[in-house]
Amino acid sequence: MSVLRVSGGCIRGRLLIGPKGLTFRPTTARVREFIFYQLGLRIVNAKILDLFAGTGILGIEALSRGASTVTFVDRSRNSLEILRKNLIRSTFSLKATILPEDVFSALQRLGAQDKKFDFIFADPPFAEKYRTAIVQTVWDTHVLHPQGILIVEHDIRDPDLSQTKFNLTKEKRFGDCVVSFYEYGSDI
Repeated sequence: MSVLRVSGGCIRGRLLIGPKGLTFRPTTARVREFIFYQLGLRIVNAKILDLFAGTGILGIEALSRGASTVTFVDRSRNSLEILRKNLIRSTFSLKATILPEDVFSALQRLGAQDKKFDFIFADPPFAEKYRTAIVQTVWDTHVLHPQGILIVEHDIRDPDLSQTKFNLTKEKRFGDCVVSFYEYGSDI
């Protein structure tokens, strides 16, 4: 089992439980630092939705940097076990909600409940090529706040998303990983 280190905020340096084996890959410290540098102080008091949460490192990092709440979504038993332990280690259990279900079902349900999030993180399994479906489902369910940002990590080989209704406002490559930032345009 590997360990992960929180890279910023009030619990900077705290060690968390990493994944067992090679079934999933958590967001690297370098990618997390890039994401949170881009978000800056907008993360403070933000409501976060962490899709395909895995170990929870992205959402826990957001809480460490001042987010008010994080809703974690993952259906893997292994991931959920690690996520729960990491929330206890981080002392952020009271600021977290865990939805142990399929990401797309969760998005539909959250949309039906008119839930809104300031930032949505999505780090799906690269082999599944979920980026298009995630971006479209977030658009259709209206779970992103009008001034919010959807941040998707995806494989460099994922198909182009030029047909999305969101504006691609920033994109950065880290090896085979690309981080894409999507925001609503002025026509929402």
